[in-house]
Amino acid sequence: MHDLNNISSYLNTNIIGQSIIQYDSLNSTFAKAKNIFATCPDGTVILSENQSECVLRFGNEWVCLPDKNIYISIILKSVNNNYLLPLIDAVGCSSILKSIFDLYNLECKIKWPNDIIINGNKAASVKSDIAGKGAGIILSLNINVNMEEKIENLKNTSIRIEKGEDVERELLIGNILNNIEYHYNELISTGKASRAVNLYNENLLFYNKEIGVAKRGRKTVRKVVAKTIDSEGWLSVVNEKGNEDILNPGDTIIQYEET
Repeated sequence: MHDLNNISSYLNTNIIGQSIIQYDSLNSTFAKAKNIFATCPDGTVILSENQSECVLRFGNEWVCLPDKNIYISIILKSVNNNYLLPLIDAVGCSSILKSIFDLYNLECKIKWPNDIIINGNKAASVKSDIAGKGAGIILSLNINVNMEEKIENLKNTSIRIEKGEDVERELLIGNILNNIEYHYNELISTGKASRAVNLYNENLLFYNKEIGVAKRGRKTVRKVVAKTIDSEGWLSVVNEKGNEDILNPGDTIIQYEET
């Protein structure tokens, strides 16, 4: 189990992580956070050593390993609009990326809209969702930390694999939560997350490269050139005719392989 006192000692937040609830195993931290959302203060963190049903975008599943990695959901009560979900994802991705680089000097890339990539392999994924009508948003983070071997048939990695040694999970959690509050404060006060968006764009995996895009549920794949995300977290691309398109992360599937 995580040492909650250690996590608290690394925090310099006023909201995020001031209340932390830890479990040994859950179906998912998101489901638990949604279930107890109404009774928890803003910024409450739900931690679990394992998840049995961790569902990401479009029903994809994150493979969880107990006692090795980080599975966390954060209750955000000061933001409650659907249109903010892509920005919350950007906040989560940027916060993880900055923490991994600052602590372990590992360079990460962000695969729009919500995956963290190290050396071509997925190390983390985020997902935000509405807790309930008018209630708020739950931000969930899944991070491969001390996983010792890659999972067969998956393009995945962990901080331990890349660094060659175990790392202290509590330190990483505290650092990520500090970064999230930094961006959360801006989002609350201005409705924007410009600093998170800037960091995101500086590390976008396929910037200025050709990618395939398809609408969810459709087979037609278009070739476009990716640019940057806008202030709302949507991806700007240049289509076959040289015109700019803006892609909604909620219904866009990306096809891209690093060469």
